[in-house]
Amino acid sequence: MIINKLLENVTLTGQEQAVLQFIHNNPQRVLGMTVKELAKASFVSPSTIVRLCQKAGVSGYTEFKYKLAMELPTMLELDQDLNIQPFRGDETPRTILNHVENFHRQSLNYTKQLFNPETLERVARLINEAQRVEIYGDGLNYPLAQIFCLNFQEIGVDAQAYDALNLMHAKTFAHQSNQPLAFILTHTGNNVHMYHIGEQLAQENYKLVVVCDSVKRDICRLCDETIVIMTTKNTIKLSNIVYVSSLQYLFDVLMSLKMVDNYQQIMKISQTVDQEKSD
Repeated sequence: MIINKLLENVTLTGQEQAVLQFIHNNPQRVLGMTVKELAKASFVSPSTIVRLCQKAGVSGYTEFKYKLAMELPTMLELDQDLNIQPFRGDETPRTILNHVENFHRQSLNYTKQLFNPETLERVARLINEAQRVEIYGDGLNYPLAQIFCLNFQEIGVDAQAYDALNLMHAKTFAHQSNQPLAFILTHTGNNVHMYHIGEQLAQENYKLVVVCDSVKRDICRLCDETIVIMTTKNTIKLSNIVYVSSLQYLFDVLMSLKMVDNYQQIMKISQTVDQEKSD
Protein backbone atom coordinates (compact mmCIF):
# COMPACT_ATOMS: atom_id res chain seq x y z
CA MET A 1 0.00 0.00 0.00
CA ILE A 2 1.23 3.48 -0.83
CA ILE A 3 0.97 4.74 2.78
CA ASN A 4 2.89 1.77 4.13
CA LYS A 5 5.59 2.27 1.52
CA LEU A 6 6.12 5.80 2.82
CA LEU A 7 5.95 4.73 6.46
CA GLU A 8 8.86 2.37 5.76
CA ASN A 9 10.93 5.07 4.03
CA VAL A 10 13.71 6.14 6.42
CA THR A 11 14.86 9.01 4.16
CA LEU A 12 11.84 11.25 4.79
CA THR A 13 12.58 14.72 6.12
CA GLY A 14 10.80 16.11 9.18
CA GLN A 15 8.42 18.11 6.98
CA GLU A 16 7.66 15.08 4.81
CA GLN A 17 6.94 13.01 7.92
CA ALA A 18 4.51 15.70 9.09
CA VAL A 19 2.62 15.51 5.79
CA LEU A 20 2.60 11.71 5.90
CA GLN A 21 1.22 11.72 9.44
CA PHE A 22 -1.59 14.05 8.38
CA ILE A 23 -2.44 11.84 5.39
CA HIS A 24 -2.28 8.70 7.52
CA ASN A 25 -4.69 10.20 10.07
CA ASN A 26 -7.05 11.79 7.53
CA PRO A 27 -7.04 9.73 4.30
CA GLN A 28 -10.66 10.47 3.38
CA ARG A 29 -10.24 14.20 3.97
CA VAL A 30 -7.06 14.32 1.86
CA LEU A 31 -8.87 12.93 -1.17
CA GLY A 32 -10.93 16.12 -1.31
CA MET A 33 -7.98 18.51 -0.83
CA THR A 34 -5.84 20.31 -3.39
CA VAL A 35 -2.08 20.27 -3.00
CA LYS A 36 -2.21 23.83 -1.63
CA GLU A 37 -4.91 22.92 0.90
CA LEU A 38 -2.91 19.91 2.10
CA ALA A 39 0.23 22.06 2.34
CA LYS A 40 -1.60 24.60 4.48
CA ALA A 41 -3.16 21.94 6.72
CA SER A 42 0.18 20.24 7.37
CA PHE A 43 2.22 23.49 7.59
CA VAL A 44 4.57 22.73 4.69
CA SER A 45 5.11 23.99 1.14
CA PRO A 46 3.43 22.40 -1.92
CA SER A 47 6.86 21.39 -3.19
CA THR A 48 7.34 19.26 -0.05
CA ILE A 49 4.17 17.35 -0.89
CA VAL A 50 5.33 16.80 -4.48
CA ARG A 51 8.65 15.41 -3.23
CA LEU A 52 6.80 13.12 -0.82
CA CYS A 53 4.63 11.81 -3.66
CA GLN A 54 7.71 11.13 -5.77
CA LYS A 55 9.25 9.15 -2.88
CA ALA A 56 6.07 7.07 -2.94
CA GLY A 57 6.90 6.13 -6.53
CA VAL A 58 4.31 8.29 -8.30
CA SER A 59 4.68 11.29 -10.58
CA GLY A 60 2.80 13.80 -8.44
CA TYR A 61 -0.07 14.60 -6.13
CA THR A 62 -2.84 13.69 -8.61
CA GLU A 63 -1.50 10.17 -9.12
CA PHE A 64 -0.91 9.84 -5.37
CA LYS A 65 -4.58 10.65 -4.64
CA TYR A 66 -5.69 8.17 -7.30
CA LYS A 67 -3.70 5.35 -5.65
CA LEU A 68 -4.87 6.42 -2.20
CA ALA A 69 -8.49 6.32 -3.36
CA MET A 70 -7.99 2.81 -4.74
CA GLU A 71 -6.54 1.59 -1.43
CA LEU A 72 -8.86 3.49 0.94
CA PRO A 73 -11.60 0.79 1.20
CA THR A 74 -9.00 -1.77 2.27
CA MET A 75 -7.47 0.66 4.79
CA LEU A 76 -10.85 1.40 6.36
CA GLU A 77 -11.83 -2.26 6.46
CA LEU A 78 -8.56 -3.26 8.16
CA ASP A 79 -8.77 -0.45 10.70
CA GLN A 80 -12.35 -1.40 11.55
CA ASP A 81 -11.47 -5.08 11.91
CA LEU A 82 -8.46 -4.47 14.14
CA ASN A 83 -10.29 -2.08 16.46
CA ILE A 84 -12.79 -4.79 17.41
CA GLN A 85 -12.23 -6.28 20.85
CA PRO A 86 -12.27 -10.08 20.32
CA PHE A 87 -13.83 -10.86 23.71
CA ARG A 88 -16.43 -9.38 26.07
CA GLY A 89 -16.34 -12.09 28.74
CA ASP A 90 -19.54 -14.00 27.93
CA GLU A 91 -18.43 -16.03 24.88
CA THR A 92 -19.26 -19.69 24.32
CA PRO A 93 -16.62 -22.19 23.08
CA ARG A 94 -18.12 -22.03 19.58
CA THR A 95 -17.95 -18.22 19.60
CA ILE A 96 -14.33 -18.32 20.75
CA LEU A 97 -13.47 -20.74 17.93
CA ASN A 98 -14.87 -18.27 15.41
CA HIS A 99 -13.28 -15.21 17.05
CA VAL A 100 -9.80 -16.68 17.16
CA GLU A 101 -10.05 -17.89 13.56
CA ASN A 102 -11.19 -14.45 12.40
CA PHE A 103 -8.47 -12.73 14.39
CA HIS A 104 -5.80 -14.88 12.74
CA ARG A 105 -7.22 -14.04 9.32
CA GLN A 106 -7.29 -10.32 10.10
CA SER A 107 -3.74 -10.40 11.47
CA LEU A 108 -2.39 -12.12 8.37
CA ASN A 109 -4.30 -9.82 6.04
CA TYR A 110 -3.04 -6.71 7.82
CA THR A 111 0.52 -8.03 7.97
CA LYS A 112 0.43 -8.75 4.24
CA GLN A 113 -0.45 -5.11 3.61
CA LEU A 114 2.56 -4.04 5.70
CA PHE A 115 5.03 -6.13 3.71
CA ASN A 116 7.04 -4.40 1.01
CA PRO A 117 7.79 -6.95 -1.76
CA GLU A 118 11.00 -5.12 -2.66
CA THR A 119 12.24 -5.42 0.94
CA LEU A 120 11.37 -9.12 0.99
CA GLU A 121 13.30 -9.64 -2.25
CA ARG A 122 16.37 -7.91 -0.81
CA VAL A 123 16.19 -9.97 2.39
CA ALA A 124 15.79 -13.16 0.35
CA ARG A 125 18.94 -12.18 -1.56
CA LEU A 126 20.79 -11.70 1.73
CA ILE A 127 19.72 -15.20 2.81
CA ASN A 128 20.98 -16.66 -0.47
CA GLU A 129 24.32 -14.88 -0.20
CA ALA A 130 24.96 -15.67 3.48
CA GLN A 131 26.99 -18.71 4.46
CA ARG A 132 25.06 -18.81 7.72
CA VAL A 133 21.83 -17.39 9.17
CA GLU A 134 21.50 -16.50 12.84
CA ILE A 135 18.25 -15.46 14.54
CA TYR A 136 18.41 -13.57 17.84
CA GLY A 137 15.55 -13.11 20.28
CA ASP A 138 14.78 -13.39 23.97
CA GLY A 139 11.63 -14.19 25.90
CA LEU A 140 8.90 -15.38 23.53
CA ASN A 141 11.12 -14.65 20.53
CA TYR A 142 13.77 -17.24 21.39
CA PRO A 143 11.62 -20.39 21.00
CA LEU A 144 10.13 -18.83 17.86
CA ALA A 145 13.65 -18.27 16.51
CA GLN A 146 14.42 -21.95 17.17
CA ILE A 147 11.38 -23.02 15.15
CA PHE A 148 12.28 -20.73 12.25
CA CYS A 149 15.85 -22.09 12.23
CA LEU A 150 14.56 -25.68 12.11
CA ASN A 151 12.48 -24.74 9.07
CA PHE A 152 15.51 -23.14 7.37
CA GLN A 153 17.63 -26.19 8.15
CA GLU A 154 15.01 -28.39 6.50
CA ILE A 155 15.77 -26.72 3.17
CA GLY A 156 19.54 -26.73 3.56
CA VAL A 157 20.25 -23.39 5.24
CA ASP A 158 22.82 -23.35 8.05
CA ALA A 159 20.72 -21.56 10.68
CA GLN A 160 21.00 -21.22 14.45
CA ALA A 161 18.96 -19.41 17.11
CA TYR A 162 20.44 -17.45 20.04
CA ASP A 163 19.15 -15.49 23.03
CA ALA A 164 22.57 -13.95 23.77
CA LEU A 165 25.73 -13.05 21.89
CA ASN A 166 28.96 -15.04 22.06
CA LEU A 167 31.46 -12.45 20.85
CA MET A 168 34.19 -15.02 20.09
CA HIS A 169 31.68 -16.92 17.97
CA ALA A 170 30.63 -13.74 16.13
CA LYS A 171 34.23 -12.73 15.38
CA THR A 172 35.03 -16.22 14.06
CA PHE A 173 32.16 -16.27 11.56
CA ALA A 174 32.51 -12.60 10.61
CA HIS A 175 36.01 -13.16 9.22
CA GLN A 176 35.05 -15.99 6.87
CA SER A 177 34.58 -15.50 3.13
CA ASN A 178 30.82 -14.87 3.07
CA GLN A 179 29.31 -12.54 5.63
CA PRO A 180 26.80 -14.13 8.02
CA LEU A 181 23.26 -12.78 8.20
CA ALA A 182 21.53 -12.09 11.51
CA PHE A 183 17.83 -11.49 12.15
CA ILE A 184 16.98 -9.61 15.34
CA LEU A 185 13.45 -10.15 16.66
CA THR A 186 12.02 -7.51 18.98
CA HIS A 187 8.30 -7.08 19.58
CA THR A 188 8.39 -3.34 20.34
CA GLY A 189 11.75 -2.47 18.79
CA ASN A 190 12.86 -1.10 22.18
CA ASN A 191 14.55 -4.18 23.68
CA VAL A 192 17.87 -2.89 25.08
CA HIS A 193 19.43 -6.37 25.10
CA MET A 194 18.66 -6.87 21.40
CA TYR A 195 19.93 -3.37 20.60
CA HIS A 196 23.30 -4.16 22.20
CA ILE A 197 23.51 -7.43 20.26
CA GLY A 198 22.78 -5.52 17.07
CA GLU A 199 25.51 -2.99 17.89
CA GLN A 200 28.12 -5.69 18.39
CA LEU A 201 27.11 -7.64 15.30
CA ALA A 202 27.23 -4.47 13.21
CA GLN A 203 30.80 -3.88 14.43
CA GLU A 204 31.66 -7.41 13.24
CA ASN A 205 30.28 -6.57 9.76
CA TYR A 206 27.28 -8.89 9.97
CA LYS A 207 24.42 -8.21 7.59
CA LEU A 208 21.49 -7.34 9.85
CA VAL A 209 17.71 -7.52 9.49
CA VAL A 210 15.50 -6.33 12.34
CA VAL A 211 11.87 -7.43 12.67
CA CYS A 212 9.80 -5.08 14.83
CA ASP A 213 6.73 -2.84 14.90
CA SER A 214 8.09 0.36 13.29
CA VAL A 215 10.91 1.64 11.08
CA LYS A 216 11.38 4.52 13.53
CA ARG A 217 13.05 2.45 16.28
CA ASP A 218 16.68 3.18 17.15
CA ILE A 219 17.71 -0.38 16.33
CA CYS A 220 16.65 0.12 12.70
CA ARG A 221 19.56 2.50 12.16
CA LEU A 222 21.98 -0.35 12.94
CA CYS A 223 20.48 -2.71 10.39
CA ASP A 224 20.63 -3.19 6.64
CA GLU A 225 16.91 -3.93 6.42
CA THR A 226 13.84 -3.44 8.61
CA ILE A 227 10.71 -5.57 8.28
CA VAL A 228 7.61 -4.24 10.03
CA ILE A 229 4.98 -6.69 11.26
CA MET A 230 1.68 -6.29 13.03
CA THR A 231 1.60 -6.00 16.82
CA THR A 232 -1.04 -5.03 19.38
CA LYS A 233 -0.58 -3.62 22.84
CA ASN A 234 -2.60 -5.67 25.31
CA THR A 235 -3.74 -9.15 26.28
CA ILE A 236 -7.44 -8.47 25.59
CA LYS A 237 -6.48 -7.82 21.96
CA LEU A 238 -4.58 -11.15 21.94
CA SER A 239 -1.22 -9.41 21.52
CA ASN A 240 0.86 -12.61 21.62
CA ILE A 241 -1.39 -14.39 19.13
CA VAL A 242 -1.23 -11.46 16.72
CA TYR A 243 2.54 -11.13 17.04
CA VAL A 244 3.29 -14.85 16.70
CA SER A 245 0.92 -15.18 13.75
CA SER A 246 2.53 -12.23 11.94
CA LEU A 247 6.07 -13.40 12.67
CA GLN A 248 5.33 -16.96 11.56
CA TYR A 249 3.82 -15.61 8.34
CA LEU A 250 6.97 -13.57 7.63
CA PHE A 251 9.38 -16.46 8.11
CA ASP A 252 7.16 -18.85 6.17
CA VAL A 253 7.37 -16.40 3.26
CA LEU A 254 11.16 -16.08 3.59
CA MET A 255 11.60 -19.86 3.79
CA SER A 256 9.36 -20.30 0.74
CA LEU A 257 11.40 -17.77 -1.24
CA LYS A 258 14.55 -19.69 -0.41
CA MET A 259 12.90 -23.01 -1.27
CA VAL A 260 11.74 -21.73 -4.66
CA ASP A 261 15.22 -20.41 -5.38
CA ASN A 262 16.72 -23.89 -4.73
CA TYR A 263 13.68 -25.80 -5.96
CA GLN A 264 15.37 -28.37 -8.20
CA GLN A 265 18.02 -29.29 -5.63
CA ILE A 266 15.50 -29.55 -2.79
CA MET A 267 13.15 -31.61 -4.97
CA LYS A 268 15.93 -34.11 -5.79
CA ILE A 269 16.87 -34.48 -2.12
CA SER A 270 13.23 -34.87 -1.12
CA GLN A 271 12.71 -37.58 -3.75
CA THR A 272 15.85 -39.39 -2.55
CA VAL A 273 14.66 -39.30 1.06
CA ASP A 274 11.18 -40.55 0.08
CA GLN A 275 12.74 -43.38 -1.92
CA GLU A 276 14.97 -44.46 0.96
CA LYS A 277 11.99 -44.44 3.34
CA SER A 278 10.01 -46.70 1.02
CA ASP A 279 12.84 -49.22 0.53
